[in-house]
Amino acid sequence: MNKNRLRKHNIDIMFLMILFLIFTFSAVSVLLLAVNSYKAVVVSNEKNSNTRAVTAYIREKVRQHDKMGSVEIADIDGIEAIRMYEGEDYYLYIYYMDGYLMELEAKEDAGVTADFGNQLIAINGLDFSWKNNQLIEVEVEETTGEKKVVDIGIKSIVNNTEEASETKEILEEEVANED
Repeated sequence: MNKNRLRKHNIDIMFLMILFLIFTFSAVSVLLLAVNSYKAVVVSNEKNSNTRAVTAYIREKVRQHDKMGSVEIADIDGIEAIRMYEGEDYYLYIYYMDGYLMELEAKEDAGVTADFGNQLIAINGLDFSWKNNQLIEVEVEETTGEKKVVDIGIKSIVNNTEEASETKEILEEEVANED
């Protein structure tokens, strides 16, 4: 009788151990799935945050300098940049160099080069172009390789009386084409 009880007791212990192992394995599996899911969300948010930060920064700087003739696409040291007039022959340049969005404030003909600029945010590429003479198209390539295109409107061009009718016609054509 004692042997039967001992055997029954051993089976009960083994059953509890197996049940505990199954529970532990399930808990660890759920925990690993949650960690991987969280990691994917963090990477996605970081990627979106960098792209938004770059485009928001450029958009805000252009809007701050939006006066007739003060925003243009120019070269600094052979690198394409958005050049904005600050006043008293000072210009602000925003450009891409060596994996970073760069910013440089310099006096006209001061002899500065692009390496004098401040590194702002790591990116893979940046391209500027005029679109319909009143929009600057900015294409940002993230470190992940994803590209985002943003159009920044230059309101001072639209408000110029000489070009207002031309710009109005272009805008009306674009709206008609979008419909």
